[in-house]
Amino acid sequence: MIDTYGKMQLMDRLILHDRVAKVIDLGFHAFDEFFKMCEEIGFMKEALGRRVAPIILFVAASDRASSRSYEMLRRRIPPGALVTVHNEFVLRGELPDAMDGGRVLRFSALPVFLKTYVDRLSFSFTGYLRDEKDSSSELHQWIRRNYTMFRDLELLAMLQPSP
Repeated sequence: MIDTYGKMQLMDRLILHDRVAKVIDLGFHAFDEFFKMCEEIGFMKEALGRRVAPIILFVAASDRASSRSYEMLRRRIPPGALVTVHNEFVLRGELPDAMDGGRVLRFSALPVFLKTYVDRLSFSFTGYLRDEKDSSSELHQWIRRNYTMFRDLELLAMLQPSP
């Protein structure tokens, strides 16, 4: 996000109520600037006023920068909009206490022998679910469980009350 016009275009697309999910994947380098801008323009209030339910997925980690970032979000984001992602591939063990109080999506680490299978460039999770006949396989169950968590998250967003 370099200039004001580009920022406005981005935010206008985000609050457009077109029944299409929008995803912004922020790295640590853009995190502070993005959420500072959201606060300055009243993004959450504007989005809710347009019947758009923002959900912030925060990938938990145990470092100090993650803890500070999470606390900043917790102070600025409505509790129902902040969801902690506990990805065992990123954070082994328990979530930090401060991150374990609200909504949490828990993703188990993919076993190493399956990770080598899905790391292929041609691999598609959705394609695998469509084509694999054995729904009892470990990979099928892992994908299905994770897809179900995202579906449930979407349903919760749809049920959020209007302002």
